[in-house]
Amino acid sequence: MIRVKEVKSVRDFIKFVNAEYEIKKDDKNFVPPLFIERFITLRWSAFLKHGKAKFFIAEDEKNKTLGRISAQIDFLYTEKEKTGFFGFFECVNSQEVANSLFQKAEDFLRSEGMEKIRGPFSFNINGESGLLVDGFGTPPFVMMPHNPPYYAELIENYGFKKAKDLFAWEINREDVEKKTSSLLKLIWKESGDKIKVKEITKKTLKEDIKIAIEIFNDAWSENWGFIPITYEEGQDIANSLKLVLDSKIAFFALIEDEPAGVCIAVPNINEVLKNTKGGKNPLELIKILLNLKKIKSIRLLILGVKKKFRKDYPYLPLFMVGELIKRGKERGYEKAELSWTLEDNERINKIIKISGGRIYKVYRVYEKEL
Repeated sequence: MIRVKEVKSVRDFIKFVNAEYEIKKDDKNFVPPLFIERFITLRWSAFLKHGKAKFFIAEDEKNKTLGRISAQIDFLYTEKEKTGFFGFFECVNSQEVANSLFQKAEDFLRSEGMEKIRGPFSFNINGESGLLVDGFGTPPFVMMPHNPPYYAELIENYGFKKAKDLFAWEINREDVEKKTSSLLKLIWKESGDKIKVKEITKKTLKEDIKIAIEIFNDAWSENWGFIPITYEEGQDIANSLKLVLDSKIAFFALIEDEPAGVCIAVPNINEVLKNTKGGKNPLELIKILLNLKKIKSIRLLILGVKKKFRKDYPYLPLFMVGELIKRGKERGYEKAELSWTLEDNERINKIIKISGGRIYKVYRVYEKEL
């Protein structure tokens, strides 16, 4: 017998978070996220100031967790269309369990007047997005999802269809240097003293994140599924970056002292989380902290240019990529993931391809009429 209940108590939330660890424990490429960060995100995310969410757990008759799901509404998005989201989906390989979870999510969204369901998102497209459908052979990078291959079948069998694919690109430092060295020399010569670089530091992080969000919201405003990041969400981001921020690989490109572009890459903390249990005890947390300096890969989270600078400085994204390569080399990083990009964002995908990147993981966003 399957029972699906709404998550309400602290004990329920702990069980909800633990479901991911239990269901994926035998997946060799699963990287346990930091438990405390997951718990805080679910309970006190700034998303909840402009949205609402319900959380559900599926259990058997012995109270064993079989799956989980969230259903959420972002009021910043429903101004455009009556679409609700689902996320935090985890499930044993059972269509019956999956169907019961999707039904609960749909019932809630339908009761709120939604006409479509889309996901998975945690909580919206600015969080962990998409379902892994290609590239299961390697662990995910920091703040990227990972799931068993059968999840796609569970979702599609329920009636969900593809809405959009998201690409994760792999870049090795040596490959990038070979492919871009000549081009970058021309760009640096062309830019001269017109472009300056300002690092994002832990000391100025809260203010810097505010500026980064302004650039992001301007640069991404016309992209599919866009939802602006709020100031409060920006502070959530700042808090999550404090642990791993490396100022050398997070910076602004300034033109006449105005922030025109932003490049934020972070060390791939998943390298040190891989063989842990999510830092559930103090000794494990200490071990994680001690190993942070051993990280050799990074994830490029944000690369964006304000619209008003794109015409006169079309090379600015490549300038920032070049700066990232140079700075990453100085710090000893060997490879990077650039993620994610929309499958039909031809301009940025072309820039990454020119830079030596290759698509090595594909994440799918699904949707369904209610």
